[in-house]
Order: sequence, then C-alpha cells, then structure tokens
Amino acid sequence: MYDVRNATSADLGAVIALVARLQQEPAHQIGFHGETEDEVAEELAALRPGWVGNAVVAADRNGRVRGVLSFEVEGRRAYLYGPFVDVPANHPAAGHVWQATADAMLRHARKLPRLAGVRLLELFGHRQNRLLADFAARHAAPVRMTSKCFTLTAAPLRSILVRGPGQDDRTTLLPEDPAIRRAVADLHDRCFPDAPTSGEQLVTGDRHTVVVLIGGGRGDLLGYAAGYVQAEEYYVDVVGVEENARSCGVGRTLVRRLLAELAARGGVRDRAAAMIRDGNEASERMFTKLGFEPGAELVNYQVDLTAPTVHRRAV
Repeated sequence: MYDVRNATSADLGAVIALVARLQQEPAHQIGFHGETEDEVAEELAALRPGWVGNAVVAADRNGRVRGVLSFEVEGRRAYLYGPFVDVPANHPAAGHVWQATADAMLRHARKLPRLAGVRLLELFGHRQNRLLADFAARHAAPVRMTSKCFTLTAAPLRSILVRGPGQDDRTTLLPEDPAIRRAVADLHDRCFPDAPTSGEQLVTGDRHTVVVLIGGGRGDLLGYAAGYVQAEEYYVDVVGVEENARSCGVGRTLVRRLLAELAARGGVRDRAAAMIRDGNEASERMFTKLGFEPGAELVNYQVDLTAPTVHRRAV
C-alpha cells in the first residue's frame, strides 16, 4: 500500500510522466487526459484554481509518485481525472493494490476544501479500463452514458484549414449583439440541458471559441459551434442547430468555420477531435461526412453523493 498525501508543485513532473505512460494503455486510460506529456501537462494546468490544490498523490516508501487523482469542480459537480495507479505487472496482488490505493486517494480527496458542497462525481474511462469499471461499481457509480471519440487528421483536416476562416460568409465569430448571444445561450441550453457549461457561461466565458450561422432575411440564428485548442489538437466541444435547420448542412458548415478559426487563433495542429454520445446518429453522420473517423470508446460513470449511504459503499 502506498502513502497518500496532498500533491505539491514538486510532484508535477513525476505526475505528468506517470499519467502519460499509463494513458498509452486502454486498460488504464482515462478520458480527456491526453496521451502525450504535452497534452497531460496542458490538462493539468487547466484544472482550476490550480493543480496543487486539486490533486492527491500516492507515493512508495522511497517517495516516488505511484498514483494520482486530480479533479475539477464546476458548481456542485466534480470531474475526476483518474485514479491513476502504477503497480508493477508482476506484483502478486496488483489488482488489490490498485483498488486499495484508488480508494485511499478518493477518501483523501473528499476531505479537501474544494470538494466541499460537491454533489456529483463524474468519471470517464476507456471501455477496456476494467479497473475503473470495478472502482465505479464499488462506489455505486453507475454508467451514465457511453461515447466515442471521432478524429480528423491528414488531408481531410488540411483541406478545411487551407480555406481559412472566410470560407462561408454566412458564418461569423460570435458577435457582440446581445440578441444573438441570448439566442446562442438559449439554443445551447435546449440542446445540451445537462452540459457542464451553461449557455450563459458559453457566451460570456473565454475558454471557448464560438462561431454562429445566421439565417437570411430576418437574421435568425440557425446554429452555433464551440471548441478550443488543446496541446496537440482542435477540440470541437458542442454543435447546436435549430430544429428547422437540421439536415441541411448547417452543422458541417459551422464545424469547418470553427476549425479554421481555431487554427487562426491557436496555430497549426495535426488533429481535430470530437466526442459523440452513443445513439446520436445525426452527429455521427455529420462528423463522418466531414472526414472524421471513430476511435476510442469512453464510459461515463456518475456517483450521487446525496444518495442514501445504505445503498453505496462509503468513499
């Protein structure tokens, strides 16, 4: 069993190396954490309000970092990045050590001030990450949804980027017009009522680049797309289209404009990515027509900390 403690700034380099190595294996992979040291470093840096206060680590008797659990809090919901536990493959009780360390890190994290008031815990992992599935089951965290990562690379991506942001004059960056911003916020909340980012946060925050497509004579909003640049990719976070404008290519037009804007703002990347919830056939068709290809399947587990403890193991 490893010793669990609060993370310190001195742990960051070891944590990045540990997570990047484990992320290469589907059996240990956690969603949205990247697969290279640059991607992992960027994700950890993005955890607000600072990685050190949002993480716990497990260390062996020599002080080497062998496990980490980071989290990000949004309101009363927290997203867990992990648990990551490094156990030697030939260890006679590897599974037990993994689960015991993961449990200990979660218990320790639950005591941190920044998780006070959190009601929901979200975990994302690769479908083949059975360790995470067993961890979720022990803590009464049922599967909330499954999704698939779609990626765009090589010639299909270059063909979009080479045309630049002005490829369709019906699209534009989100303007300052209050009416359009209200329309985007309203459409977002209708399309994604359980999204971690509300419509108001989307149009007022600075994380996302948002593009819109305005209709003809009356200037009505037909749809929007939002995303951001990560260490090694453009990430298409959300695409929303008014119901009466669907199946007309609006979504594809918006994604093309968004990718071009992300390239203009953040520089060249070799890949674009989007997560599509299983069963969303319309989105799958849209991204497939743009040249995106399906990749890793992720499972989202969710634990309700307000549920009666008699039905779930204490964490």
